[in-house]
Amino acid sequence: MNMTMKKIAEMAGVSRPAVSTVLGSSKCTRVSAKTRKKILRLAEKYDFVPNQAARQLNGISSNLIGLISVPSYQGTWSAAQMEVITILQSRGLEVLTACLVSNNDQRKIINEFRTRRVKGIIGFALGSKIIQPKNDKIPVVYCSHNNLCGFDVGSDIVLGGYLAARHLLGHGRRKLVYMGWGGATNSNRLKYGGVCKAFEEAGIKAEKDNFLNIENGNSKEILSQLRKRRADALICCNDHTAAEMLKVFQQNGIKVPDDLAVTGFDGFSLCKYTHVSLATVVQPVGELVQRTVELLLDRINARQSHEEFSNIKLPPVFQPGGSCGCPEPRKNMISGQPVILLDNILIV
Repeated sequence: MNMTMKKIAEMAGVSRPAVSTVLGSSKCTRVSAKTRKKILRLAEKYDFVPNQAARQLNGISSNLIGLISVPSYQGTWSAAQMEVITILQSRGLEVLTACLVSNNDQRKIINEFRTRRVKGIIGFALGSKIIQPKNDKIPVVYCSHNNLCGFDVGSDIVLGGYLAARHLLGHGRRKLVYMGWGGATNSNRLKYGGVCKAFEEAGIKAEKDNFLNIENGNSKEILSQLRKRRADALICCNDHTAAEMLKVFQQNGIKVPDDLAVTGFDGFSLCKYTHVSLATVVQPVGELVQRTVELLLDRINARQSHEEFSNIKLPPVFQPGGSCGCPEPRKNMISGQPVILLDNILIV
């Protein structure tokens, strides 16, 4: 049976607009609780889903939020996007996601968002601002410090690099090396900038050898470079790299932290389960997500597109561990499934 709103209205003994109101998640009080329940029961019985495209063509709000991201293997931002979607859905909003592989895809994505009448857009780690018609712009919030074009809400990763380096310097380490993938990327540049700030405060001149660029992940070459630099501490660009280095060091007889202290960057739960607990910079993902959603909803309600970036930098915190020379935390729990623990948010 091809079910329609008109047929449900006839079965329920109400008008078609009443059915549209109920199935459109409207909080309109004209429809009684009893009638609402009857309509919802019929829709569930016949597995009926309103045609959102048709509703949008009739000028009815889609209740959609668009989310644009770029391909990324950084788990931090995958976790943030997941939590953004969860929060938006908890507020009765739907999320339409799109992956921006190249700038040529932007026009197509934005046209799709406009066709679907999205209320607002969240952009994660974009390389340029979203181009929209001057007189009809959708409110946008740019999230992540990796936005090359600027950002509204992001993590202060310069501070993160500074905190990691300052902590290691406090342990008496003086041959610190920052290890990053892909050269002078925006993320590496900012984190290393924080390391250099800690050096300056300690009266140490940053040298070329304090930055180790990794291109192919050859462990023998990495070990050779660290020995050549006489490194006594390693600040890794992320937790995944740091965990891999802990394994490499263990396999090659290098004791952590006795021979070499190690820190990560992000704050994943894996930090607690490596053979030496990994010290790391914990990203403020929880607050970042909340601020992003609040800012977007404020802009939607104010019907403002905001041409200027808000530049809200949220501070990360340094979490000590056995790998930096601090006492090992107690390990009295075993995780039965992979989790991401960031800023007190548990995402399973």
